[in-house]
Amino acid sequence: MKRIFNSLSTPTAKSTMVFYVASFTQNIFRYLFHLILLRFLVPAEYGEFLSYLSLIYILSIPMGTVATVVTKFVTDFKAKDDSVSTNLFFYYLLKTLSPITVTLGLALIFFAGPLSVLFKAHPTAFVVLGLSMFVSLFQTIVTSYITAFQKFIFISLVGFVGIFLSIVLSILLIRLGLGATGAVLGQLIASIIGTLIIFWRIRPSIFPRLTVKKAPRFSLGGFTGFSFLFALGTLSLISTDILVVRAFSDSYFSGLYSALSILGRMILFGLTPLIALTLPIATHRHTATGSAKSVLVKLGVLILALGIIGAGIFSLFPAFIVRILSGSQYLAITPYLWLFAFSMVFFALSQFILSFLMATGRPQANYLLLIATIVQPVLLYMNRTSLSGIIWSNLTIHFLLVLSLLVYFYRRQTPHSK
Repeated sequence: MKRIFNSLSTPTAKSTMVFYVASFTQNIFRYLFHLILLRFLVPAEYGEFLSYLSLIYILSIPMGTVATVVTKFVTDFKAKDDSVSTNLFFYYLLKTLSPITVTLGLALIFFAGPLSVLFKAHPTAFVVLGLSMFVSLFQTIVTSYITAFQKFIFISLVGFVGIFLSIVLSILLIRLGLGATGAVLGQLIASIIGTLIIFWRIRPSIFPRLTVKKAPRFSLGGFTGFSFLFALGTLSLISTDILVVRAFSDSYFSGLYSALSILGRMILFGLTPLIALTLPIATHRHTATGSAKSVLVKLGVLILALGIIGAGIFSLFPAFIVRILSGSQYLAITPYLWLFAFSMVFFALSQFILSFLMATGRPQANYLLLIATIVQPVLLYMNRTSLSGIIWSNLTIHFLLVLSLLVYFYRRQTPHSK
């Protein structure tokens, strides 16, 4: 008992607990934001808004890659007390990756018209999304730096500020008549403000740029490729279903599925804070001591337990949850809520296992994620006219991915070199 108490009393454990509680609370407020939108927008308009978000997830795949790489490498630098590499890596990333961001942003603006037709939406929103890409690289880098520094309490405070601004600005712009486009614009403005606050916090480590006789050479190597697969698979698995339904179904059906998705993802986003801790903490522990098994056991058990509890509640009281959180107009999704909830539990477990394997030098597991990413849209298209078919397809994909990752983990107990 004393050993358990001591492990829970360390500074890392305390800040981790604060981060989780704060992040969980933030996720509640994020869902409050979506629930407010459900009240302000009819199902067709809400389906349009969630399509925007799903497209953002797809477009942010390169930024997801950057986030994983930056967090991994900066955590290594901090564990080795390498302040020079920490400083110069920031400018290396900006110089190397800015062309990608600019290209994506311009492409989104240029193809705003065709995209608006495909997703039955207003072209202005896609122009706003294109503009958001211009700031996404800087936002991703500074956010990954603060995560690698393990400043979890500060991250939590900034998160609350961002959520508050997102809710207030989005509602204001919707009331001004901008509809779903207003919600997208409100989120963009809030994210810019949050990014500037984080930059101010990490500025002593990256500004001014250090001048050294022999600058370190940064070799991202194969880890960047695996990070891309991780970002591609993660964002695709959580977005493809929304986009397929939006593209091949009517607006009302899309709105119903979007509402189901938002409710079911409460499970995933309730566990996301714990998953987000895996890469920086496991990387630091593995670099410093050579083993991160305690991180695997503690976080893994906690994620599994909380996921089962959450999905169990959704399974026992589906009608009550739908009526209270979404409204009576969405009661048609009640029979499917438990299925979606458990699919999100499996999704969370796969993300946790992959994050741990990447932190400990076994990123090749992302090939399994790539296979799931390829199979998912095929199954969804085959079942595109059936709500239950789409949901069962997702559940099957996530379950098989977790199963395959567990098999891989037990067969590859010895970490490969980076």
